[in-house]
Amino acid sequence: MIASNENTQPQNQQLHRALLIVSLCAAWTLTSAAPLWKYLSPAKAAAAITLGCIAIVLAMFWLDRTTRRHVQIGLGWFLFLFLLLSAAFALLYPISLKHTLNRGSDREDALHIELDAVHHHQYPYSTRTFLGNPPTPLPGAMLLAAPFFAIGHIAWQNFLWLALFFAFTLHFFRYRATALLFLTFFLLLAPGHLSDFTSGGDYLTNFFYVTIAITLFCASLRTSIYTSIPAALFLGVTLSSRIIYALVLIPLLALTSQRTSRARTALLFLLVLLSACAVTLPVFTPHPFPKLLEQLQQNALKLRYIPRPIHPQISLPLLAILVSCVSFFLPMNLTRLFLFFSAATFILLAPFVLTFALYSDKLRYAFFYLSVSTLSFSLWALSRYENLAPPPLSPLESEKLGDGAIDRNLASHRHER
Repeated sequence: MIASNENTQPQNQQLHRALLIVSLCAAWTLTSAAPLWKYLSPAKAAAAITLGCIAIVLAMFWLDRTTRRHVQIGLGWFLFLFLLLSAAFALLYPISLKHTLNRGSDREDALHIELDAVHHHQYPYSTRTFLGNPPTPLPGAMLLAAPFFAIGHIAWQNFLWLALFFAFTLHFFRYRATALLFLTFFLLLAPGHLSDFTSGGDYLTNFFYVTIAITLFCASLRTSIYTSIPAALFLGVTLSSRIIYALVLIPLLALTSQRTSRARTALLFLLVLLSACAVTLPVFTPHPFPKLLEQLQQNALKLRYIPRPIHPQISLPLLAILVSCVSFFLPMNLTRLFLFFSAATFILLAPFVLTFALYSDKLRYAFFYLSVSTLSFSLWALSRYENLAPPPLSPLESEKLGDGAIDRNLASHRHER
């Protein structure tokens, strides 16, 4: 019986790891397929998606071999990847400003008109972007982009938060090889993410600084209260970038309550909420709450293709909140927090993205909205994959394995001769 359990455990781990690889391929496909289908022929798009999934599978096998043999990935590879992304920005950003590729993206323009209105003491949400869309970034995103607006280049904020996100992945994952794989496939080789970054958009950048703020907040729980206070204030500012990030507060509350006292938890979350309100509400004066609700109500237009009897404005947020509340019944860590956040945001975003694809010619390729979910899920999946990996080989075993390979090569040469 004991021998049977010992045999089934490695098999279960291999099955779990295989499922994680499949899920990573699915996550990459969700946010990469739409731009490929948009700009390529169906046959070429299908071939590109297939090659991308095969590359992910091969990269996971490379990751196994690298980690088991104690191969350390140099920081130079991360610098090289950062330079590649910078070169892509330098090449594609001027093209995006011409709005020639199906009119381009208006996310940078939304931030620009908001900050320009604030600069002239005007209401920031009364103007439309060049595509005729109402601006959606909330005041937290405006505040974090303000220094770059002051120097005349809002898009340059992407480089700052990208560099800090690189540092986050090096801290989050156990191995540098895992961090390099994640950044390569889900930033450089994900067309939707690369397009948002190189067009100066802030949707991906929002995810970067919210993720960094959450990590700093969780790390501060192991230190004094004086370290946690600025982390909580910074988290509140980042959460005020887009309303979707409010969902992270539920699993974060579960995690915080498990790691520290109730009094400290209550104080820190009060500071997070006060910080978010202090940044958000003044922009909507003299009637902050009605105007804020009016601004948030714009998101309801995205649900217009979902059948009304479902009452998606109520049912979808309630379902997302219920799923997030499960975190109170499980031991929480940062990795599991990203899993719950991914599930909750997917519940909110997937229905309207799917209905757009079915019923709207203009918004058929809106799968990029799911990047919040897919990136969060990929962080969890790769971290989980690391935990299920076989134990690394000892230096002696690795040396014997290398000697065995040499002996086999010599034997094959003798046989040929």
